Amino acid sequence: MLKKILLVSLTLALAGCSVKMKKTTPFDEAFLQDMQREKTKTAVILPLSGESAALGDAFRNAILMAQLERATDEVTEVDFYDTKGTPAGALEAYQKAEQNGADIVLGPVFSNSVAIIKQNGVDIPVISFTSDTSVLGEGVYSMALLIEEQIKRIVKFACERGEFRIALLGPNDKTGKMVLKSFEQAMMNCPGMQLSHISLYDAKNPDLTAAVQKIAPPLIDLKDKELTEEEKQLAQNPTADRIEFDALFVFEQGVKLQQLISLLSYYDVTPNLVSFYGLATLRGQKSRGLVGAYFADLPQEHLNIYQKNYQEAFFSKPLSVSALGYDGISLVSYLSQKDKLNEKALLNEDGFLGLNGRFRFNKDGTNDRLLEMFQIRGTNYIIKVSPAEYSF
Repeated sequence: MLKKILLVSLTLALAGCSVKMKKTTPFDEAFLQDMQREKTKTAVILPLSGESAALGDAFRNAILMAQLERATDEVTEVDFYDTKGTPAGALEAYQKAEQNGADIVLGPVFSNSVAIIKQNGVDIPVISFTSDTSVLGEGVYSMALLIEEQIKRIVKFACERGEFRIALLGPNDKTGKMVLKSFEQAMMNCPGMQLSHISLYDAKNPDLTAAVQKIAPPLIDLKDKELTEEEKQLAQNPTADRIEFDALFVFEQGVKLQQLISLLSYYDVTPNLVSFYGLATLRGQKSRGLVGAYFADLPQEHLNIYQKNYQEAFFSKPLSVSALGYDGISLVSYLSQKDKLNEKALLNEDGFLGLNGRFRFNKDGTNDRLLEMFQIRGTNYIIKVSPAEYSF
């Protein structure tokens, strides 16, 4: 019954769409050929127990779906290994997979688990699901949606809209340093764009007022009798004219994001007056203060089909990130069928087309993705405002 439920239109996500693309290596092409050959041994390393077991189960279910829908078991033998949600468990799982003759590894999910595997030497390719680029390279790749790729897409979109003065607001931590570096690199492709305002605050500081005041125009109380003539004249100008940047990129989440949005609104810096940008995590935000904000994310068309089929098969809503597991095993099966499970094949410059859109790996383990731009139009209403490109 499960297989009957699963064998529906999801295969169109990787088959039908790929027909329209040029210079592609669509996964489905592999399954049109004779499959009489030795199977690839694929080790999948996931947190199947412990606090993150639900995440591991979601990835495992996605991989099982791919095996049923795409007949991946014809060319791959998949073995699951439990990391127990710890780095030590991940290393032990990798070493067991290596001892059992694995040809390639999918996973782990967490950066500290990937890091410990890399530190101990990688003898077989690892396609992980971490978004931490600092642990990649030397045979370790990632399928995750990277912050660098999101910023690259946002900069391109803002550049096309003529928004050249950019303000950054977020924590001064590892992510903040990555965001700053990514903007500086991405802006090289947009002559004239500059970071006009940068406000990075202590991530442990509960009071974010000073951080917002650093980029927002000062509030002027016309009832204040000590105002100078210059201040009185300035107060006559609309707030939009006193904001000294064209677009604001806010990278925060959870309670602190809500605090920032409230403070920005208090200082009249809103999406109605200036373009707001954020990371793909904005998709799950319900704040009215974010209505009008933009973000870059993976193409959603085929993910919606995946989510529907997953729910019908497993009676629960999937974590969207689990679709990376579906694409991961599909990629391995495709390359196995082509007898090209090697670095040269993984670094195919034309990339691969999956549920999450087109992607390709780089030699340093990072990936390039063709992303779409979305805008929040209501607390539960998001629209696509700029489609992904067709090829790299």
